[in-house]
Amino acid sequence: MKARKKLILGVMGAAALLLSGCANPSKHMLNVSEPAVVSTPAPDKATLVFLRPSLFGGAIQSPVFDVTDGAPQFVGIVSASTKLAYASPPGKRRLMVVGENAGFLDAELGTARTYYARVEPQMGIWKARFVLEPVPASTSALAGELNNCKWVENGPTAGDWARENMPSVKAKMANYLPDWEKQATKPALHPEDGR
Repeated sequence: MKARKKLILGVMGAAALLLSGCANPSKHMLNVSEPAVVSTPAPDKATLVFLRPSLFGGAIQSPVFDVTDGAPQFVGIVSASTKLAYASPPGKRRLMVVGENAGFLDAELGTARTYYARVEPQMGIWKARFVLEPVPASTSALAGELNNCKWVENGPTAGDWARENMPSVKAKMANYLPDWEKQATKPALHPEDGR
């Protein structure tokens, strides 16, 4: 009985280490200084910053996609303690993050404004699951979370990664989007949530 208990505790400990592991930046992303679209958003675009301040699930990457047109368009990979700027067309958009699941966020973005969405890890069965949480620019904790994250952008191999993994990404979208669309209240960013 003691051996079984030790085995169970060992497996639980290993899972906890995996889920809360050190922040490993994706090899497909590059560290950069603040992108120009954040300090000076383009007059015909909206800027959406995806940030992942939590170290929970740090060993698992969280790829983000724009799925507004029904087909996933790769935005980038957000690792623990990183942030990624996306110059988006304004108007109504639908965004998706993928882990063990697919999580979604609707947004109505105004031109020349910057918006924020938190990539929030949650415990999954085999690896971390992710949701996208809207973060109004007026949120008091936002400045601290942004300061604790490093800017990244897509590196030369990011597009290759997205193409190779697109069948899995599309399957997760097809599996999780119908249930998400049935929810009475869905996470969303509104025009006034930006700055």
